[in-house]
Amino acid sequence: MLGKIYSLQELSEKIADLKGQKKRIVHCHGVFDLIHPGHIKHFEAAKKFGDILVVTITEDKHVNKGPDRPIFTESLRAENIAALQYVDFVAINRFPTAITAIEAIKPDFYVKGQDYKNAVDDITGGIIEEKEKVEEFGGKLVFTEEIQFSSSNLINRHLEDSSEEIKNYLTDLRSRVSYEKISGYFDKISDLKVLVIGDIIIDEYQFVNPLGKASKSATITARKLQSELYGGGVLAIANHMAGFAKEVRLIANYGQNEQLNYHDFIKEKLNPKVSWKAIFTADRPTVVKRRFVDKVFKHKLFELIEINDSPFNAADKQKVIDELKSCEENYDLIVVADFGHGLIDSEIVSHIANLKLFTVVNAQTNSANMGYNLLSKYPSCDYFSIDREEARLAMHDKHADIEKSVKHLIQQVKAKYGVVTLGIEGAIIGTLEDEKSIKSPVLSNEIIDTVGAGDAFLSVTALLAKIGVPAEEIVFIGNAVGAMAVKILGNKSYIEKVPLMKYLKTLLT
Repeated sequence: MLGKIYSLQELSEKIADLKGQKKRIVHCHGVFDLIHPGHIKHFEAAKKFGDILVVTITEDKHVNKGPDRPIFTESLRAENIAALQYVDFVAINRFPTAITAIEAIKPDFYVKGQDYKNAVDDITGGIIEEKEKVEEFGGKLVFTEEIQFSSSNLINRHLEDSSEEIKNYLTDLRSRVSYEKISGYFDKISDLKVLVIGDIIIDEYQFVNPLGKASKSATITARKLQSELYGGGVLAIANHMAGFAKEVRLIANYGQNEQLNYHDFIKEKLNPKVSWKAIFTADRPTVVKRRFVDKVFKHKLFELIEINDSPFNAADKQKVIDELKSCEENYDLIVVADFGHGLIDSEIVSHIANLKLFTVVNAQTNSANMGYNLLSKYPSCDYFSIDREEARLAMHDKHADIEKSVKHLIQQVKAKYGVVTLGIEGAIIGTLEDEKSIKSPVLSNEIIDTVGAGDAFLSVTALLAKIGVPAEEIVFIGNAVGAMAVKILGNKSYIEKVPLMKYLKTLLT
């Protein structure tokens, strides 16, 4: 069995020898997370096209079927496939798409299942590129017509270790909501042009090895190992939205820090679809949140913030106002990412309120603003997304009932939709028209880092709210986004359309 498994380079050389012997090479590629009768029939049918059947599998880090996938590691998946009598060779593809594997193997026949026959149904759009690459080497794309099973469906129904609450929730949801319906929403939001305003935050992660208490004092010591910089705050929101919308315009300031002003770093981190109105503020640094993290267990030990959250001077504030006024006619919605770090004061809020744009607000409470930054500072908005603590602060009630709070805050700011995220309990959404709110459970059992999860939730659901997606579906999609976001350390990467669509498909099948 193990004698069938090669590296892609080794396999390329072996296939070249076989082609010299006039052997016809057949190639299948996929994740193959759970081998089922559909796969076996597919391989059996594929082998009939030639003499040698080669199967390449997607390595673990490139599997994009959801935050808890793959179920089985790449080595186990390779061994399982190698055990099948129809398969001659197996290789793990270390690249994000099948293109490199096709270039290495140059198959006479590249075989896919019948569900790939209609290219428009392929979320990734990869089947067209794969066909072109196969034909470039004189090969042919063909399809099998065998019995179909869905690995994702089987895993969801029989192997997933989700709670009964989640299983029952998804079963009920599937009876009313189809993947095709959800997919249609993402087609619509792809035409939206978004204006985003807020505080840029540089997330600096200092990875350390905690050593414990110093011998002669109460000081906790740690050995520095490495550091990484990520683009957070409104930068993360703009990048999340750029993966789904047509265009994103970012209004945000940067400043002069002790070592650098981060301008080039910010530009480098921005998605190409984001245009940035960079407003330099000489009297205030770019906000940097420096987190000291246990490298092994990812526990945050300490956080240091570099910030000046005093009010903007008149000249810098006017630059923000002028930019807001110039953008009104060109965008479909404005997203206000208000972290309470000085950019958005009452005057800026008034100008935002005067814009004739669908307005989305996230007014965050954090350790740097001491609970002073509340949703109630906004006279109106169309959609808001805040967490439970922020909702209770806005209600001035530490123990406020969340369902009642959602309804009260919606009425207070005249919002069409309002969401309160509940951490491990999921999220709750209400509307101006409906008395009853809707709760959706959290969809992930594993959490690496909660930093940025709420921003990701807001980014995608804001677009859905703009086009009038039903509340139940907004909060479901938002929690799917959140499930993906908590698997990302800080804002090391951003939510992308294809992995999200694949994850939603697995949840709804």
